[in-house]
Amino acid sequence: MDKKEIKRQVAAMLDAGRSRTETFKAFSGGAVKDRALAYLIGSRPDPALNAKHSGKVKTLLGLMIVQALLGAISGFVLGSMIGPKATVFFTLFVGLIPLWFAYGFYKYRAQFFTVYVILSLSQFSRIFKDFAEDPVTTLIGAAIGLGMVCFVAWVKTLLFPDLAFIGPKKIKGQYVFSN
Repeated sequence: MDKKEIKRQVAAMLDAGRSRTETFKAFSGGAVKDRALAYLIGSRPDPALNAKHSGKVKTLLGLMIVQALLGAISGFVLGSMIGPKATVFFTLFVGLIPLWFAYGFYKYRAQFFTVYVILSLSQFSRIFKDFAEDPVTTLIGAAIGLGMVCFVAWVKTLLFPDLAFIGPKKIKGQYVFSN
């Protein structure tokens, strides 16, 4: 059996109501490595959890739309200092990235949550670049950014309880799943 067929069968078994642990045991040791299989099972959206936490996801979508609008405005201002082509490029580029993440959040894709947190944390040190010039605004921006990262990470743990920060949860050498 190839990897695509295993992915289809895992999806069918989970949709049919089999537990995540049973599904993992059924395909463990096959063509797909156990870590990849555990991630595949853990990143599968659970309709019950999606319904339970849909309000938090809608709040997250609203925040991402606000972030996209603010990004588009700042991209427009930055681009207008350079030239007309740069204005269009920066406005679209900086405005569309948050909308791309919002799409991933809307579709309940675990990868988008993880990538958002990693990218945001990797850029966090740049916030403090202008701390000496305007410390109050810098601290407010850092607090908002850190709050957003924490909120995204929290929603990810609620929607995907079988995933750790990166990859599937593993306790005492075994992959664990909530059933």
